[in-house]
Amino acid sequence: MRTKILFFILLVFPVLTQAQVTKKPVVYDVVHLKTGKILFGEIIEFNQKDGDLTFRDEYNRMYSLSREMYDYFEEDKVYQKRVKNVDSLVRARKIDEFDFHVGLNTFFAGIDPGFKPDNYYLSSNGNGMFFYTPICLSLGAGKYVHRQHYIGASVDLKAIGGPLTFTQYNANYRFQYDGMKNNVGRYIPLTLSYQNLTTTEFFEIPDPTMPPFPSNYQIEMETLVSSLNLGIGHGFTFIGKDLHYFNLEILLYKGLFAKHSLITNELTLPNLNYQTAGAQLKLSYHF
Repeated sequence: MRTKILFFILLVFPVLTQAQVTKKPVVYDVVHLKTGKILFGEIIEFNQKDGDLTFRDEYNRMYSLSREMYDYFEEDKVYQKRVKNVDSLVRARKIDEFDFHVGLNTFFAGIDPGFKPDNYYLSSNGNGMFFYTPICLSLGAGKYVHRQHYIGASVDLKAIGGPLTFTQYNANYRFQYDGMKNNVGRYIPLTLSYQNLTTTEFFEIPDPTMPPFPSNYQIEMETLVSSLNLGIGHGFTFIGKDLHYFNLEILLYKGLFAKHSLITNELTLPNLNYQTAGAQLKLSYHF
């Protein structure tokens, strides 16, 4: 009996072993990215004119790959085992497409009235740089040029906080300097902006109705300040699907020149020389 059982085991064991060892070959289309990574899956569409690929990987994720993103591809490559390729995708970025965005900006908008006292205007509350913090809705559009360069325009409209009124119109340039090897980009923004804000200034003047006893009283004036500012900063781009992405950016700016106008009935105006400077924190969604 033992001999029969041993004979049965020796007969069945090679069959089971062969069944476990033998695996069905897997066929992939393979794309070799310029980052050195490799994608395994199926080429859905290939545009012979510009070399763009529509690709689906083994997890049914769809990708759009421009010609600049890969070195070459191979079709119907046979592998003896399944290839794990979960995190190797570098999503497509805009190359020469138009770009639109909406976002929220927080400003640290600084103004310095540059007040100089005289015989009539004795003092002012505006001594040195004062910072407003408006939160603004941002709308903009632009165009990419050879992927690394972006040229556009935007407007920032006050939503809450800050001075009485606040608007800013921007001409924007961005240079993407990262190697485009992952889904987080890095760029340097340059901005030339025209800023309008309305603030309230307070001044102390002598009271002419109280001689011979000297006395002062305070008056207020609404002031419209317009300035041209130049800014530079740093930003991060978080690449999403279908050429959509988020930008997170911080930018410092300095006023090139400023002018002001006072809303008052006073015949004599205070001596002011406005200067502007500040910073922006931007979060925007691009599509």
